[in-house]
Amino acid sequence: MTGCIALGMLTVLGGISYVGAGPAGAARFSPDEQRIVAELPFGFSGRSCNTADSVPRESVASLDCGEDAGLSAPLEGQFTSFGDPDSMNRAFQEVLTSRGPDYVPSPCPGLAVSPATWHYDSAPGTVAGHIVCGTFKGAPDIEWTRDRELLLLHVHDGRDLGDLYQWWDRYGNAVHETFTR
Repeated sequence: MTGCIALGMLTVLGGISYVGAGPAGAARFSPDEQRIVAELPFGFSGRSCNTADSVPRESVASLDCGEDAGLSAPLEGQFTSFGDPDSMNRAFQEVLTSRGPDYVPSPCPGLAVSPATWHYDSAPGTVAGHIVCGTFKGAPDIEWTRDRELLLLHVHDGRDLGDLYQWWDRYGNAVHETFTR
């Protein structure tokens, strides 16, 4: 009988610890950060993210993430959500003016200017966001907005700007549509 009671207690205790554990990492992020995790581009996941130390003014939440899919993707990124389009657009403009001498803007491959607007193939007449390409401390760098989701996304590093832009063109947006000029 003692063995049955002990087994019953282990079962109850095991159930309590299981119920209290929740999904791995679920309590790690605030609800606003969890929304960003749900919108991360291919090559990034919540497993490789932490709350950002340095965040754009007026942002709701921001995550610093490392690439974790083992593919030819950017090595790091910062993904930030905003409560309104004006705040997001101000943060994007600040990127253009506040990076300092280590940032060298350049046209995104295949585009005549940077910054530029971009759109999804399925809606060529509708601006989906803004994009700027360049190098930061000698490494390729792309920053863009996804206006519908109120997200400012920034990826950095990789082999060269052409490869990074190719990744962005293929994976950088939630609906995974290809960018067309």
